[in-house]
Amino acid sequence: MDEMEAMQIKEFVKDMDKTQRIVYYEQKKKSVGIAVLLSVVIPGAGQMYLRRVGKGIILLLTCWLIIPWIYSIYDAYKSAKDYNAQLYSIIFSKDECNGDKFQ
Repeated sequence: MDEMEAMQIKEFVKDMDKTQRIVYYEQKKKSVGIAVLLSVVIPGAGQMYLRRVGKGIILLLTCWLIIPWIYSIYDAYKSAKDYNAQLYSIIFSKDECNGDKFQ
């Protein structure tokens, strides 16, 4: 996730209560399973699903080698997990959540 997207999300969720933030997170998060499945079927497609098009194209062009293909599967898994963790920390950050708002 780039800095611009993170700032937009922070701005968007600043006035939401906890329930609204949970719903927004569930809608916005990326599926780890889909990212991995796409990379298994088409190397680099998982990265493209995660908006890392340049990296996905490079992996697609080198997929005839087994190591880049295996790496693309692993990277899709790790990148989706990292994206979701970063999204969670932005949406539910302590500085954005007033103590009385979530009680």
